[in-house]
Amino acid sequence: MSRRKTNRRSKSSAGKPAWGWFFLGNIVGGFAVFLLLQYGIAGEGKGASGGKPQAAKPRVEERTQPRFDFYTMLKENEVSVPPPKVAEPARRQQDSNTGQGAVSEPPQQVYILQAASFREAAEAERLRVQLTLANLDVKVESASDSRGTWHRVLVGPFDNRSRMAKARQVLAEHRLMPLVLKRPAN
Repeated sequence: MSRRKTNRRSKSSAGKPAWGWFFLGNIVGGFAVFLLLQYGIAGEGKGASGGKPQAAKPRVEERTQPRFDFYTMLKENEVSVPPPKVAEPARRQQDSNTGQGAVSEPPQQVYILQAASFREAAEAERLRVQLTLANLDVKVESASDSRGTWHRVLVGPFDNRSRMAKARQVLAEHRLMPLVLKRPAN
């Protein structure tokens, strides 16, 4: 048995194309906008009732200068901030006799890394030897407190942060997480 292919489009929608509805909608919308502009959106022109437009009330325009109070308020609320307490960089001073600049150094701080601390001196000495073989400047410092004597393994001193960061990387390779200590340079 063979079936006939039927046209699936309904006859009601086949009569009017989509562009026709689009065109009709634009015409109706344009006419509505024309009427709104002609008679005014707020009803200032002739209304739908056909009555006379009301006489326009004269507006009282006050020509006052705007007040800007924030200029005076800013001056009243001004807060003086002290300059930051940051170490100044080294400055060159001209030597009048030689003509060369001499660097005046401000008081510096050095960085020391505390690799670990142990209760037993033998463990601290073992770590010191390992880190010395890793080409680091290591020393063991003993300190006593109420809990007993502690032996701290210190790496450094370093005069700048880049050298300290390299040593810190070497300590990280040895699975150590050092503490950064700042001390005044001696």
